[in-house]
Amino acid sequence: MRFLRCVHAEWLLVSPRLTRTRLGLSLLSLGAALLWLHGRGLDPLTVVLQAGALGSIIGASGLAGSEGDRAALTTALTHPTTPLAVATGRWLAMLAPAVVLTIAVAAAIGGQVGMVVSGVVAAAAVGGCALAIVIPLGTGAAWTLFLSIAVAGAIAPERLVALARPGVVRVAAASALELGPALWHYRDIALGNLGAILHALAWTGLGILLASGFVARCR
Repeated sequence: MRFLRCVHAEWLLVSPRLTRTRLGLSLLSLGAALLWLHGRGLDPLTVVLQAGALGSIIGASGLAGSEGDRAALTTALTHPTTPLAVATGRWLAMLAPAVVLTIAVAAAIGGQVGMVVSGVVAAAAVGGCALAIVIPLGTGAAWTLFLSIAVAGAIAPERLVALARPGVVRVAAASALELGPALWHYRDIALGNLGAILHALAWTGLGILLASGFVARCR
């Protein structure tokens, strides 16, 4: 019960952040940009996946990335709660706007239910990873992840390795795409691919656990 109360307290951050900070405007701008790219030929599934993944990164930055947010974690831990509850609540808080954005973008482009599910699952997985990054490293790290997902996240690793004389950098990038929460993994969720679903769930759980570990260090 105490765990749920803490999660709910973190959840209450969503509404004021959307209306009183740049978080809401940033999400609207992302949605508009993705719809513009769709009009220029970007395929619908990629648009929906980007909405979920990039929306969750923006949410993590807006709800957990600033110095004030990270300092507030120390205050939260003075109450009868656990780091896992704080991390879970903060993850849910940043996930909710990303899910709304995903559904709105999918509706605007006529996306199917499978696309929406893929986008929501991508938001959960990438959001967990983003939360684990921004708590110790801040907003700058969130934007680095944002650019990585936006530029290369949808590229399958074999496309990098297949390049002539790939070198260490390209192999490292391909490995990151293979193991990390890259969007090419989650395209098959729309088709019910169990491996893609398990990959996303693993990153969701791992991200929350890592975030809770960093929250615990704030004591």
